[in-house]
Amino acid sequence: MQRVLIIGCGKLARAVIPLISKNPVFREICLCGRSKEKCDAYKTKYSTDKQKIVTAYADIRNKDKTLLMAKIYHPDLVINLAPSTLNLQVMDLCLEMGANYIDASLYLPKGTALCNIDAEYEYDARFREKGLTAIIGCGFNPGVTSAWAQYAAIKLLDDIHSVDVLDMNAGTNAHPYLMNTPMMTSLRQISTESRMWSNGKIVSVPPMSVQAKFNFPDIGKRNLYMVDHEVIDALSGELPEATTIRYFSAFKRPFLSMIKILREVGMTSTVPVDIDGQQIAPLDFLYEVMPQQEDLAATVKGKTGVGLLLTGTKEGAAKQYLVYTTVDHQECFETYGSSATDFMAAAPLVTGACLMLLGIWKKDGVHMISEFDPIPFLKELQKQGFDYKVTEASQGLEVVSGANDDEED
Repeated sequence: MQRVLIIGCGKLARAVIPLISKNPVFREICLCGRSKEKCDAYKTKYSTDKQKIVTAYADIRNKDKTLLMAKIYHPDLVINLAPSTLNLQVMDLCLEMGANYIDASLYLPKGTALCNIDAEYEYDARFREKGLTAIIGCGFNPGVTSAWAQYAAIKLLDDIHSVDVLDMNAGTNAHPYLMNTPMMTSLRQISTESRMWSNGKIVSVPPMSVQAKFNFPDIGKRNLYMVDHEVIDALSGELPEATTIRYFSAFKRPFLSMIKILREVGMTSTVPVDIDGQQIAPLDFLYEVMPQQEDLAATVKGKTGVGLLLTGTKEGAAKQYLVYTTVDHQECFETYGSSATDFMAAAPLVTGACLMLLGIWKKDGVHMISEFDPIPFLKELQKQGFDYKVTEASQGLEVVSGANDDEED
């Protein structure tokens, strides 16, 4: 398996392409997207005699034309960098041309805030019939967090009682009222009910109703809010015996204040309004006029970090571990030309693709990385420049109910 088709040339490609260029296992690559100019720019910069890159125009929403292009190239593996709303279309494409598949984010149906992992698993029988492998959710959340959880279950704990994902969302940028993650992602998190795994089922609480504090290595103490995230769907399926699984994220005070005002004047509404005969949703307009993440990447300073705080027992004794990573924003931009957030999603995706090309990940059907041995994945991940640490945590998560006004500046 050598020929790789990469679908999508958006912001995630900024980190994926430089990482792939450093891996000799990738020999022939076709990079396609709606902007062939962007694809051609990557080709000019990274194509070599040892790693050939060709480009093509493709809009995955135009199935027939994309399928024709893909069949001409005839890839062994498709790396999906398209928006997660298009995952199923790319999986259909793989089945029709006989290619293996990998993505970084679980399928998110358009117009909803909840991922639909079952929709991707419904493709399992069809991939098995074709003798093909599909790996879903091979990004950071889920992805790396799943591997960390499996590692903890094998090496650290006999029984896992609770799992808290801590997204510190740290670092400053040129726009103090914007986060370093995509605005639509942050807006969805603070506007929708927060789901958590509790005693064998997923339950919901009002948005921003559970707050916590944690002193994160290399970053310091931050205020966090429990929010909804697709990693809850992944980890609850992988660790159903855990009593509690939650996701906490930090938000800057100026961002929360801005969103509060925008919500009060109706600018976060998804209901279209008529403007001179044009139907435009206020939130869509807001997204178009706000600075984009790629415009912020060069201005971000400081470090961000994500960790897995796990409690359980080892040989009958209570234990608590923190498995975590921290990434320097400026170093990441200087090395890859991307944001730290995109690098943290790209590194595990490229790692998974490497393991598929090497034949280490070969299992007919649709799978998540938790179904494979986490050790080879974590070792290969470090080769991609993604480091992580494991420490026995002496402190827990300080959880309180209700929000207050002392968010980080």
